Amino acid sequence: MKGNGPLALLFVVLALAFAALAVFYFTVRTSLLASSTALHYKHGIVFTALAALALIAANFARPKAALR
Repeated sequence: MKGNGPLALLFVVLALAFAALAVFYFTVRTSLLASSTALHYKHGIVFTALAALALIAANFARPKAALR
């Protein structure tokens, strides 16, 4: 399988967005996507896990070096 460079790049961009949301939820008291104004550690953990999964998907989707 050759891989798909644009798809891998998309997964990296998604990982960066998820990481930014994780930092947001770990550091800001907010009610965005939540019912109360507080620090939402569970949301931060979920977005951290999504960022890690997106990076794993990018690794699988990236173009591979040709074997000799």
